[in-house]
Amino acid sequence: MILAAKCAPEASRLKDIERAGIQAVELFLSKSILKNVSAVIKTCKGFGFKYAVHAPNDDYNPLVLAELVDSIGSEIVVMHDIYWEDEWLEISKIFKQLNTKVCVENISSTIEPQKFMRRFDFGRCLDIEHMQFEVCGFFEEEFVNVMKEASHIHLTGYSFGSDLWHAPIHHSPEHNGHIISLLNDIGYKGMLVSEAKVSYQTYEEFKALKLFFNRYQS
Repeated sequence: MILAAKCAPEASRLKDIERAGIQAVELFLSKSILKNVSAVIKTCKGFGFKYAVHAPNDDYNPLVLAELVDSIGSEIVVMHDIYWEDEWLEISKIFKQLNTKVCVENISSTIEPQKFMRRFDFGRCLDIEHMQFEVCGFFEEEFVNVMKEASHIHLTGYSFGSDLWHAPIHHSPEHNGHIISLLNDIGYKGMLVSEAKVSYQTYEEFKALKLFFNRYQS
């Protein structure tokens, strides 16, 4: 399992992540960020991270996204179910040519990605915060079955009834320590992305995240 932070492709934040000892990053992207994709590529190539990218939710420009993915060697492309059928067909055709895996994220239901996994051989991006929203709790027996299908995982400090949505993983140490142990038990090998609001994206928080994660690595 590989710990990853998530942020926009800004050099200052990437430097803080690197300094904290985290070796992977999922890039938050938007239409405005991708207007200057060459600058994004230059920034990202200045670091030695394993990369994943989250496709913009406010744009559809798969060729520009593919240029970024190919240039920085992004292993995962996360997408929401926001596209029309013809767009999904184009996405499948474009990204099949690259050494990356498109993963569809669950938003309101863990069943959402299944049709894409079956039709296009896409992967599952499992957002555990969203999954807890869906069932109003943590249904461990069923959650483990879905975890086994995941190619990529998002986790936050949230647990049902708390106000820690989009807080870093280590802000809920007992709950997330148990989740990380479950992922270790099933042999999950992908990225575990700590999704956190911009206000949490500081060197001190990234360092605390790394120290917390290290406790669960053999």
